[in-house]
Amino acid sequence: MNRPEVSIKQARLAVGPLSVLLFAQTTFWLLYDVADRGLPHMWSAWTNGPVSGLSATTALDFGLAALQLGAACGLVLRIRGAGGLLVTACVTTVLFRTPVVWYMLLDSESDPWFGGLEGPSLTAVGVSCLLAILVAVALGGLLFRVRGLERDAAAAAEEESRSGAIRPVKVTASASCTLLAVLNVFYICRNVLTAVEVGPRALADLLVGRGVGRAVLGVSSPWQWACLTVLCGVGMVLAAKRRPSATGFSVGLALFMMPIAFTKLWGLAGTADLLASPLNTVQSVLELAGSAAVVALIVADVRRDRPAPHAVLELTPPPTGADPEAQRADAATSDA
Repeated sequence: MNRPEVSIKQARLAVGPLSVLLFAQTTFWLLYDVADRGLPHMWSAWTNGPVSGLSATTALDFGLAALQLGAACGLVLRIRGAGGLLVTACVTTVLFRTPVVWYMLLDSESDPWFGGLEGPSLTAVGVSCLLAILVAVALGGLLFRVRGLERDAAAAAEEESRSGAIRPVKVTASASCTLLAVLNVFYICRNVLTAVEVGPRALADLLVGRGVGRAVLGVSSPWQWACLTVLCGVGMVLAAKRRPSATGFSVGLALFMMPIAFTKLWGLAGTADLLASPLNTVQSVLELAGSAAVVALIVADVRRDRPAPHAVLELTPPPTGADPEAQRADAATSDA
């Protein structure tokens, strides 16, 4: 009966370093750019200002670093939704690091992916991204392994793993679902409008990264919108059903989107395009203000009832000491 607990402990010991490795890969290239080109030059690049040459990172890497750091901190601080946060970090890392791998594979002397721009080695960045993808996949596998072991341990102790599941408060779940639904409409419409403007073939080239331009880790806007369509769609369903994992997933998406939206708004304000690009402005404001509001609601919920889960990575934490019968009734009502 103690055997599963040992396995859980071993798996958790591996989860921590792997989550830190993801953050380290992103942070390394952010610091590399600052050391190589200077903070003023890179801030201009991150806010879409006019710069020369090829850098390693874009503003998207700020969002990815914030998400990866938040996932690692959630694990250390044992917060509710840590499992969902870690899963979000794994999926997002894979989605936004995979394009760099095919940049590296398709690059050749006769057809250089970034033309004549000089900057960090495409091979070095690509190999680090390949390693990050492998780490993210391994981390995701460990998370599901831990979750399965925790369920087995709960069943062995004659506890129903769903009986004490802490689900998002209805107001918070509804706000998160609404925000993600609105953003999903934006992302889908942006890709449809791009296809109408440039044609399906040019859109396909953008999706695979041709013409992305100034950063090795950069992905095209259509690829970013397509990935966020999937992520927001999953988050919207989880929030609508008030799944316990919706808390971590919503916080993860917010941590990812807020830094990117902030740098976009900074760049638009600096070039007096804040009102000249209403679609970009409205989208960025929704991403920044909406995500901040959802995080504030989730933080308020967590402060109101502080759980003390014995299973750190459990996506459905155990009862917190409140009336078990009331919690079982609430869980049954939510599943209905």
